[in-house]
Amino acid sequence: MINILTGPVHSGKTTLLKNTIPVLREKNFRVDGYLSDAIWKNEEFIGYDLIDLKDHRYHPFIRKQGQQDWQRIGPFYFLPRTLDIAKKIIHRSKKADLCVVDEVGPLELTGKGVWPILKDILMIPKQDVLLVVRESLLKNFMEKIQRDDFVVYDIEQNKKPLGMAESLMQDLEKRKKSEQK
Repeated sequence: MINILTGPVHSGKTTLLKNTIPVLREKNFRVDGYLSDAIWKNEEFIGYDLIDLKDHRYHPFIRKQGQQDWQRIGPFYFLPRTLDIAKKIIHRSKKADLCVVDEVGPLELTGKGVWPILKDILMIPKQDVLLVVRESLLKNFMEKIQRDDFVVYDIEQNKKPLGMAESLMQDLEKRKKSEQK
């Protein structure tokens, strides 16, 4: 099942997930994947770091400055080494109960970034994923995946980690029960 957390840019989606994932793990859900954490330097936003949910390591991921040959969308450059790490994490996450990808953005909608591996994961019928997709991109993303087995969680209605975790667990359990029939 595809679970989507949506909301505007910088509305707290990553922070909510940072606080929701430990609740899921306490309930014995094996969660893997990555988060993209905003990085500020001298009160200036400079990009994002990737947080590997398995080993909790941070990797420089997206920056406002980069090299000409790096994948780029708008003002942002994707560090190739970390983009490869993100792809490996997604691939590895097939073994988890829930694969978290923060976020699916404009680069993926063009078929670049982590899209090649993410697309393969999304085609696995019993794979549960939790994707962060900005509300401004949600419609385009839904058209791209062409599936109807998804649940959308709006950040405005799911601001508490415990509530988000409970909603997510209920939806995952419903899917598992429907598969057993």
